[in-house]
Amino acid sequence: MYVIHANTGGFTMKGAPRLAFGLVFAVMSGTPLGVRVAWAEEALAVCTPPTTVAATPQETAWRLFVAATCPVNADKYPYVTWQNWIEQNQLYGTGATQALAAGERPRFHMSPLAAMLRAQAKMHAHEKSKGAASETAAPEVANQNCNSDTWSKRTICEEARLNADAQHYVASNGLNTRPGQIAFITAGNSFVFPPPAVELKADWIQLTSCNNLPQGVHVEKIGSVCYALGGIHLISKLIDKWIWATFEPQNTTTNSQRCKVLGCNDPWGSSPATSSGAPTKQTPALAALMQQAKLAPEWSNYRLDGVQTDFLDAKGQPTRLGNSIIEGDNAGNPQAMTRSSCISCHNLSTINPQGQELNPAFIIGAPQPPPAGYVLRDFAWSLTLALPQPPANP
Repeated sequence: MYVIHANTGGFTMKGAPRLAFGLVFAVMSGTPLGVRVAWAEEALAVCTPPTTVAATPQETAWRLFVAATCPVNADKYPYVTWQNWIEQNQLYGTGATQALAAGERPRFHMSPLAAMLRAQAKMHAHEKSKGAASETAAPEVANQNCNSDTWSKRTICEEARLNADAQHYVASNGLNTRPGQIAFITAGNSFVFPPPAVELKADWIQLTSCNNLPQGVHVEKIGSVCYALGGIHLISKLIDKWIWATFEPQNTTTNSQRCKVLGCNDPWGSSPATSSGAPTKQTPALAALMQQAKLAPEWSNYRLDGVQTDFLDAKGQPTRLGNSIIEGDNAGNPQAMTRSSCISCHNLSTINPQGQELNPAFIIGAPQPPPAGYVLRDFAWSLTLALPQPPANP
């Protein structure tokens, strides 16, 4: 597997990681030692995850994004920092008992949200048809269990990662199994992730060919199949209700619905700050941040759709946030994003002493108290993957 920088029209050649390469080049070009050390320290600083919020939620979101996307390898997986984080199925699912070899990539999977919505639709259709045969399951594509029943009819694959702090919290408290979660709440504990915890979800669009790659989009090749990174969710526990941010590339082929439903708003990193889908430029502050981190060139074409930090805005109106690939295309309908609120949906992550859960939903606005006996799981939907599967709700 190798990474393709589509906006340069070629493959990343074998070599040292970008930071090391920059230092080698600086030495060969006679750059003074003090300057070389300053460059290294600068990159190290921006590639260290922030431990406090910045002046604005948007700046905080970008600093989290850049730290997570700092280069690791130029010619092999993992390419960026977040690819060193554990995939949720390796922490909770059947993959938890199947250790990966060094440098082995976890399998992509179908979006759990899309799978749930599909199951609900099939159940509804089954009830209407009074037992008619159900649809066949989506085929496995390129040895990945992905979603081919999307709004655009493209195959979209997903992975979700937890950084070391989030992973340690789950594992050390025995929360990676359902009996462990039941024991946790039975003992009177509350779910509270530590401030450094970060989770990241990435949706990959399977391309029909590795020729004529989409410009300004991060593309990776797995086997003989190329995948374009169309959507990224990133959440951080730097505040009690988490910081919720979502990113997409500016490319009308891969992301034709970007900013169309909810609009995009990023006064820190985008000029102009708002967009309904038209391309924008990076602000000097964001460009400098990415340059300091030595990010690959395609990342400069990614934009922040928006940020959530609370259920309601200053006027008491519901906040909304969604990604045209993750909540739109992959979940089956971009227009459903009018009811998309990451924080409101994730607040439904609950469990009761019987191991039962509430389901995700497209909802907005202030949260309602959970049903009697249900305990909030600190907004973390990854916890729902703990085995065995939950019993049906009464």
